[in-house]
Amino acid sequence: MRTGKARYLAPVVALVITASACGNDDGRSAGEENASLEATDLNPAAREDLREGGRFVWALGEYEEQYNMVHIQGNKGDVRRVMAALMPSITRFRPDGSYEPRKEFVLDYGVSEDGLKVTFELNPDAVWSDGEPVTWEDYEARVLTSKGETEGDLQVGSDEGYKYIDEVVQGDDEFSFTLEFSQPYADWPALFDIVYPEEYMEDEELFEEGYTAGEEFVTAGPFVNPEFDEVTQRITVTRNDDWWGDKALLDEIVFVNVAIDGQATAFNNDEVDGFYLGYDSAGYDLLQGKDGAYFTRAVNHGHRFISVNAGSELLSDKNVRHALAMGIDRDKIANVALSPVDWPITGEVNRLLRSSQHGYQDNSGELGEYDPERAGELLDEAGWTLEDGERFRTNADGETLTIGYVASEDMQLAKDEADITREMLAEIGIEVDVQNVPGNALFSDYIVPGNYELAAFVLTGSNPYASDSAGNFGGPYDEDGEDWGNNLSFHSTQEINDLFEEMGQETDPDRYAELANRIDAAIWEEVLTIPMFERPGQYVLKDDLHNWGEYGLAGDYVYENIGWAKEE
Repeated sequence: MRTGKARYLAPVVALVITASACGNDDGRSAGEENASLEATDLNPAAREDLREGGRFVWALGEYEEQYNMVHIQGNKGDVRRVMAALMPSITRFRPDGSYEPRKEFVLDYGVSEDGLKVTFELNPDAVWSDGEPVTWEDYEARVLTSKGETEGDLQVGSDEGYKYIDEVVQGDDEFSFTLEFSQPYADWPALFDIVYPEEYMEDEELFEEGYTAGEEFVTAGPFVNPEFDEVTQRITVTRNDDWWGDKALLDEIVFVNVAIDGQATAFNNDEVDGFYLGYDSAGYDLLQGKDGAYFTRAVNHGHRFISVNAGSELLSDKNVRHALAMGIDRDKIANVALSPVDWPITGEVNRLLRSSQHGYQDNSGELGEYDPERAGELLDEAGWTLEDGERFRTNADGETLTIGYVASEDMQLAKDEADITREMLAEIGIEVDVQNVPGNALFSDYIVPGNYELAAFVLTGSNPYASDSAGNFGGPYDEDGEDWGNNLSFHSTQEINDLFEEMGQETDPDRYAELANRIDAAIWEEVLTIPMFERPGQYVLKDDLHNWGEYGLAGDYVYENIGWAKEE
């Protein structure tokens, strides 16, 4: 079984902005500008001010095949956007990092004083779309599968948190249970961020194929019955009339795959009702001032970076990875991405903490500084030398240092980043072979299986806990050192793993932040990624659509509250 973890502190983490770098025309630093950002911007409205009915057409960047989020190929943001409308989870997070049970599925939960037991009282009204109740056995199956204790060759993406659970003990009935831990796990509210029916976790074929596009999904959420249209690349979900919580306001949500660079045009043509604008400069220019368009401006729980496949032969030498980090001007890339969309510009990024979170600091040190001279020296030490009159470095065998970079052909920024990186690294004697590939294939065919050396993408969080990043930077998860789960850099160290384990037990906010920063510094030392900038919290939606947009550290939408304003 393959296992890993996902990025998707504890309630002590608050939205306290700290200093950042880079000045702006009005004299404020980027950090001060970030401090002025709202925690969320959902164009909010009370349910009673919204009408029942209507359709929301939601633009996504990919039409996925795998919708089992426990599966390594299902650990994607666009998958979560669809499945969060359909499936159980246990916690509602607030923008300040606090939380409460998601009452539709968990009436109450709590942790023992020693942190070794977490008890759950489930909502007996919760039922799957096939009529079966959602019981403790569904939760137990998620634990066993995530821990790797289910028979079969299941490609599991995450065991973070679950690996500390010794046993799931049924309570007085099928709607209560206790998790018994081998050690305290402070971030337990992040467990069960999605739950599937028991049989889909226990049966290898159902795990692999039961939630793939076109299959009939068993669901339990405010929306139901996903219909897949491969021709139009659309997924339509409809209101669940048997939902036991607040009735969904919308009749249906239509998720439609639109090339990232085409989403603004689709919005302008009234083909979609909302999309993530981010750093699409052409889209920003097109829609600025458009009547009826609402732009969100808030903290986003994600960052963009260049992923470094340290498991590849060319990048297995840490000196080469250090040279890459010092040979790329991150501030220049951040400026190219953010200045056209009027967003605070800074190349300072913490992989585990957003600039809005307690304890945030930059940990890049000299590796985060653009220093092509030092980068060249490191390459010399690694045996890649630049001969007189040659443009690119070679080793003792005469092989050229050529690094592959894959980028989505559907996103202009990704192609620009690749070209800029190619130019920068050529200055230190590294040849970069850029391959622009279809956006739908970028992860499934290249990044997840490790068929790349450099690639830029985004990690976003579904909860405010830094420990949830363990799967992206820890491992390996098998004795042979070949199973890296969701660690797409295919490398880590024992120090990083140990620090994540210690942080997962910590409840003191200052110590938690200290450990997060130590981990970030250790990841810098290994150069598993090269962070570029925090992701802008900039969505565009029709101004009469409410409770949708940028949710920040809250981690997800309340789908049943998304709706259209009543007509005046």
